[in-house]
Amino acid sequence: MKIAVLDDNLTIGEMLQQGLELAGHTVVVYSDPSTFFTGISAEASKAESAPFDLMIVDLLLTERISGVEVIQRVRSIFPDLPAILISAGSSWEIEAAGKALPMVMVLRKPFKIATLLAMTEELTR
Repeated sequence: MKIAVLDDNLTIGEMLQQGLELAGHTVVVYSDPSTFFTGISAEASKAESAPFDLMIVDLLLTERISGVEVIQRVRSIFPDLPAILISAGSSWEIEAAGKALPMVMVLRKPFKIATLLAMTEELTR
Protein backbone atom coordinates (compact mmCIF):
# COMPACT_ATOMS: atom_id res chain seq x y z
CA MET A 1 0.00 0.00 0.00
CA LYS A 2 1.26 3.51 -0.80
CA ILE A 3 0.89 5.95 2.09
CA ALA A 4 1.45 9.71 2.24
CA VAL A 5 2.48 11.13 5.62
CA LEU A 6 2.33 14.85 6.39
CA ASP A 7 3.94 15.88 9.67
CA ASP A 8 6.00 19.02 10.19
CA ASN A 9 8.09 17.21 12.80
CA LEU A 10 10.72 15.40 10.72
CA THR A 11 11.55 12.96 13.51
CA ILE A 12 7.95 11.80 13.76
CA GLY A 13 7.65 11.58 9.98
CA GLU A 14 10.77 9.41 9.80
CA MET A 15 9.59 7.16 12.65
CA LEU A 16 6.22 6.68 10.95
CA GLN A 17 7.96 5.93 7.67
CA GLN A 18 10.20 3.31 9.27
CA GLY A 19 7.35 1.61 11.10
CA LEU A 20 5.06 1.54 8.08
CA GLU A 21 7.80 0.37 5.71
CA LEU A 22 8.73 -2.47 8.09
CA ALA A 23 5.10 -3.58 7.71
CA GLY A 24 5.55 -3.66 3.92
CA HIS A 25 4.08 -0.30 2.91
CA THR A 26 5.58 2.29 0.57
CA VAL A 27 5.68 5.65 2.34
CA VAL A 28 6.29 9.19 1.14
CA VAL A 29 6.86 11.71 3.93
CA TYR A 30 6.15 15.42 3.56
CA SER A 31 7.16 18.01 6.15
CA ASP A 32 4.98 20.90 5.01
CA PRO A 33 1.57 21.33 3.37
CA SER A 34 2.92 23.12 0.27
CA THR A 35 5.22 20.23 -0.61
CA PHE A 36 2.44 17.78 0.20
CA PHE A 37 0.00 19.46 -2.21
CA THR A 38 2.70 19.63 -4.90
CA GLY A 39 3.49 15.94 -4.38
CA ILE A 40 -0.17 14.94 -4.50
CA SER A 41 -0.64 16.92 -7.74
CA ALA A 42 2.48 15.43 -9.33
CA GLU A 43 1.47 11.89 -8.38
CA ALA A 44 -2.13 12.45 -9.48
CA SER A 45 -1.01 13.54 -12.94
CA LYS A 46 0.60 10.09 -13.41
CA ALA A 47 -2.57 8.15 -12.59
CA GLU A 48 -6.30 8.46 -13.04
CA SER A 49 -7.03 7.53 -9.44
CA ALA A 50 -5.78 8.81 -6.08
CA PRO A 51 -1.98 8.83 -5.93
CA PHE A 52 -1.96 7.16 -2.49
CA ASP A 53 -4.02 4.48 -0.80
CA LEU A 54 -4.03 6.38 2.51
CA MET A 55 -2.93 9.72 3.93
CA ILE A 56 -1.78 10.30 7.49
CA VAL A 57 -1.88 13.98 8.41
CA ASP A 58 -0.86 15.84 11.56
CA LEU A 59 -3.58 18.12 12.91
CA LEU A 60 -1.35 21.02 13.96
CA LEU A 61 0.88 22.27 11.15
CA THR A 62 3.08 25.34 10.91
CA GLU A 63 1.95 26.85 7.59
CA ARG A 64 -1.31 28.41 8.84
CA ILE A 65 -3.34 25.47 7.63
CA SER A 66 -4.63 22.70 9.82
CA GLY A 67 -4.60 19.00 9.09
CA VAL A 68 -8.39 19.21 8.85
CA GLU A 69 -8.09 21.74 6.03
CA VAL A 70 -5.44 19.63 4.28
CA ILE A 71 -7.67 16.55 4.34
CA GLN A 72 -10.71 18.54 3.17
CA ARG A 73 -8.71 20.00 0.29
CA VAL A 74 -7.36 16.63 -0.84
CA ARG A 75 -10.76 15.03 -0.48
CA SER A 76 -12.30 17.70 -2.72
CA ILE A 77 -10.28 16.01 -5.47
CA PHE A 78 -10.18 12.42 -4.16
CA PRO A 79 -13.32 12.06 -2.01
CA ASP A 80 -12.78 8.39 -1.16
CA LEU A 81 -9.14 8.64 -0.08
CA PRO A 82 -8.88 7.18 3.44
CA ALA A 83 -7.24 9.40 6.05
CA ILE A 84 -5.92 9.23 9.58
CA LEU A 85 -5.49 12.47 11.51
CA ILE A 86 -2.78 12.36 14.18
CA SER A 87 -2.32 14.93 16.92
CA ALA A 88 -0.65 15.80 20.18
CA GLY A 89 -3.13 18.65 20.55
CA SER A 90 -5.57 19.21 23.34
CA SER A 91 -8.66 17.06 23.79
CA TRP A 92 -10.94 19.85 22.54
CA GLU A 93 -8.83 20.33 19.38
CA ILE A 94 -8.95 16.61 18.65
CA GLU A 95 -12.70 16.45 19.37
CA ALA A 96 -13.36 19.43 17.07
CA ALA A 97 -11.30 17.78 14.31
CA GLY A 98 -13.26 14.56 14.72
CA LYS A 99 -16.52 16.45 14.32
CA ALA A 100 -15.23 18.33 11.26
CA LEU A 101 -14.12 15.06 9.64
CA PRO A 102 -16.54 12.37 10.81
CA MET A 103 -15.26 9.80 8.29
CA VAL A 104 -11.64 10.19 9.38
CA MET A 105 -9.98 8.22 12.16
CA VAL A 106 -8.18 10.33 14.74
CA LEU A 107 -5.16 9.04 16.63
CA ARG A 108 -3.73 10.86 19.64
CA LYS A 109 0.05 11.14 19.98
CA PRO A 110 1.94 9.38 21.39
CA PHE A 111 0.68 6.11 19.95
CA LYS A 112 2.06 2.68 19.20
CA ILE A 113 2.88 1.80 15.62
CA ALA A 114 0.75 -1.34 16.08
CA THR A 115 -2.28 0.89 16.71
CA LEU A 116 -1.55 2.88 13.54
CA LEU A 117 -1.10 -0.32 11.53
CA ALA A 118 -4.43 -1.65 12.80
CA MET A 119 -6.17 1.57 11.74
CA THR A 120 -4.42 1.40 8.37
CA GLU A 121 -5.72 -2.09 7.76
CA GLU A 122 -9.23 -1.18 8.89
CA LEU A 123 -9.43 1.83 6.58
CA THR A 124 -8.14 0.09 3.49
CA ARG A 125 -10.17 -3.11 3.53
